[in-house]
Amino acid sequence: MSALAWLFGLGALAIAFPFLLHLIRRTPQGQTKFSSLMFLKPTPPTLTRRSRLENILLLLLRAAAICLIALAFMRPFFRGADTLSEVDVANRRVAILLDTSASMRRAGLWDQAKQQVEKVLEGLEQGDDVALLTFDSSVKPIVSFDNSARPGELNGTSLIRDGLKSLEPSWTRSDLGRALVSVADSLDVWRDSQRVNDKDAISKLQIVVISDMQVGSRIDALQSYQWPDHVFVKFQTVEPADFSNATVQLLDPSPEDDDPGLRVRVTNSEESSVEQFMVSWSDAVRKSDSPPVSFYVPPGTSRVLKVSLDDAVMARQFSMTGDSEDFDNTFYVVPNKQQVLNVVYMGNDEPDDPEFPQYYLRRALIETPSRLVNVRQWVAGEPMTAPGSDPPTLVILTSPVDENQRNEINAYLKSAGTLMVVLGDRETVESTTNWTGARLKNVNPEHQPKIKDYLMLAEIDFSNELFQPFANPRYNDFTRIRFWKNQSVEFLNDEPRVIARFENDDPAVWSRAIEGNGQVFAISSGWQPRQSQLALSSKFVPLINGLIEIAADFPELDSSLAVGEWIEFPQAEDTTSSRVMIKPDGSREVIDAGQTRFVAVDQPGIYRLVSEAKSANESLGRGGQSESATLASTSAEILFAVNVDRAESESGAIPVSQLEMFGVKVGEQVTAASELAQMREMRDRDIEDQQKVWKWLIVAAIVLLIGETWLAGRTGLKLNAQESAFPSRGPTGEMT
Repeated sequence: MSALAWLFGLGALAIAFPFLLHLIRRTPQGQTKFSSLMFLKPTPPTLTRRSRLENILLLLLRAAAICLIALAFMRPFFRGADTLSEVDVANRRVAILLDTSASMRRAGLWDQAKQQVEKVLEGLEQGDDVALLTFDSSVKPIVSFDNSARPGELNGTSLIRDGLKSLEPSWTRSDLGRALVSVADSLDVWRDSQRVNDKDAISKLQIVVISDMQVGSRIDALQSYQWPDHVFVKFQTVEPADFSNATVQLLDPSPEDDDPGLRVRVTNSEESSVEQFMVSWSDAVRKSDSPPVSFYVPPGTSRVLKVSLDDAVMARQFSMTGDSEDFDNTFYVVPNKQQVLNVVYMGNDEPDDPEFPQYYLRRALIETPSRLVNVRQWVAGEPMTAPGSDPPTLVILTSPVDENQRNEINAYLKSAGTLMVVLGDRETVESTTNWTGARLKNVNPEHQPKIKDYLMLAEIDFSNELFQPFANPRYNDFTRIRFWKNQSVEFLNDEPRVIARFENDDPAVWSRAIEGNGQVFAISSGWQPRQSQLALSSKFVPLINGLIEIAADFPELDSSLAVGEWIEFPQAEDTTSSRVMIKPDGSREVIDAGQTRFVAVDQPGIYRLVSEAKSANESLGRGGQSESATLASTSAEILFAVNVDRAESESGAIPVSQLEMFGVKVGEQVTAASELAQMREMRDRDIEDQQKVWKWLIVAAIVLLIGETWLAGRTGLKLNAQESAFPSRGPTGEMT
């Protein structure tokens, strides 16, 4: 037999009251006063023995009634032979998701995180499955569910403890949303597979997130994800002792700012207790001798100051002091290295004559911090490439060529050169047909436009790389550009690709590939005012500079990256040399000739892509050359600056309610012991509700109370009869 409410059994202690009542001796109520004793001093009677129990049957009836009532309130029942065991309940499948992003490098957070992992392991039960995963920008399994426990061990917790010893925070940004989606998906798929296998008790799915929950973490992956109803997430947040944090950043030059100084930004967190910071800079070898720049930044704000010192221009890192958290106090940069591009102009006009194309070409070429364009006019009888200089990036032709120039241009195109042909007259069209693939069209003179007539561009392919910068609707209006004179041409075949056409369907701009990876661009009108308004329009400068960028074919090298992003670089042109990526910690990784991406960007600093001679590598492999000697033999070096993502510097915490808005089930799955206790309680209630033993106990108590009342009445009558057998007189002498 068992009971639902054992505490009501304490009510049985009330049986002490009947015992106390039966032990109390009652003083007789009838008294007789004798006049002869009124002058004597009263003396209490001397007891010769202790009080003793009387009316034992009445006492037992009263005690039994109290016990039955107390037992009824306990709601007893008979359990039977069937019992529940741990086999009847489902265990938990717990995925510990540990944050290893850069913000976890703040003082004290990593130690707190390891303690939280230990608490989760201590709360596991026999039969629980557990796995340890880490996340920053991606999820990495450390100990999976498939790892079996060691002999004599529960749940494989020692594997997790061993794996935790070798872990440390990375330098990568946190992506909490993607981590939650990834783990929830894997748990959901596993649960579906268990249901297909008709498993009796499917494990309860639990994710435990141990993180600082900093607000810079990405959570956008949760917006389009339908969270599974049976996956619960418990967040165990670690907090730093001091929320103060600031970060430094070098801003890009402002186009409208004529001041050549550098702009440095210091951002201070809202919870910061520090307001004064110092910023200094250094190059790859030494620290600057210039005094650091002082920044006063109130909490929750940022300040931008200009650094006009000359030696800061070549600095590779800017460092900040005064902040208690130093994981994001250094910003790495790559000094701009200006590329020199050679443009060869072939024409019979003078550079200062505004009636010809060369005048506008030279003024349209813009010098930038990353590019310097040199224009050289190619005169008949001279070689295309000047002695001691590199081959031209682009050749612009505006007049007929002789035989020697033709041969040089053919050789230049076969070596992947780029030629721009400006068809300003009939002679140029006829002498460049083998390059442009176009010839003059036979047009009736009566249909030639008059001198006052003009043409406009009516059809432009903005998907082509030449016109792609104008694809935005704000910039694709070419209706204000009028062409007074053009050469009406037709193609010898369908090989050229027409980029733009006039309104009379004549080709205006087209391109043609040449054998040997060379390419030719052609325009059927000049850009000088005598032939068109192109040179005077706002479209001319970006069009010419874009053409040079296409001819240069420079790769899109992003020299300022965040940790976790990959580095893009061009393929090796020289297969006789090898390339090595040197990381900030000095480790080296060999880059294959066809490789264009480096993904092991796992720390902030300056990465160097170095091209080395094979002999130097072989010497290094034999141990016959030091690193300094190897670097001395390099022929090229490309630098990349990698920094900690600025979002990791935001020290606030994401509210859990914000994650619940995306459907995340926040809570904790019950343990097997708790669920077993709940199931037993529910089963006991069902059994008790069916048996209802308490009703019979109440009936028995009532019967006993009726018997007790009857017995108490008979006992009282006997006592009265005994008192009446010994009469006494009252004060007046009458019988009482």
